[in-house]
Amino acid sequence: MIRHKDINQPSLFDFSGKNERGGYDNITHDTSILTARIKQPKLSNGTEKMEILSLQAMKYCSRFESCSAPKCPLDILIKARSEVDGDPKCEMARATRHKHWEAMPENLRNELPFQGYFEVELKRMNAARERWESLPDDQKVIIKERLRNLREGRSQ
Repeated sequence: MIRHKDINQPSLFDFSGKNERGGYDNITHDTSILTARIKQPKLSNGTEKMEILSLQAMKYCSRFESCSAPKCPLDILIKARSEVDGDPKCEMARATRHKHWEAMPENLRNELPFQGYFEVELKRMNAARERWESLPDDQKVIIKERLRNLREGRSQ
């Protein structure tokens, strides 16, 4: 008769809680065969630190508890995250996300790559700023006057 100890695999008897190879199931609060056989990945200290900082930053979002978007603009590790078609998107207004970024302590703000924006949003805003700054002053005055007229409801 072959016993389980002889074939170098855990048996149901190995999960009595006394065996150090046994796993613990958080759902049933009992020992589990699956958790004993699945090796949990170990993070390096640098990765763990960044994950902790990332969670701290994302918690500044008012929708943190209910959001399921895989790419969060308040995530320090947003560049490392991936998404597939059909994944939920962050629906927080751009200005609101930036306000959440401004509310963060400086150490978190400095770690966040895009200031609470998505990368494409920040690139578009920077390009618009560069275009505006490259205009001659007389053109800027004309554009400002047109905008003022539009706000007041007048046309040219």
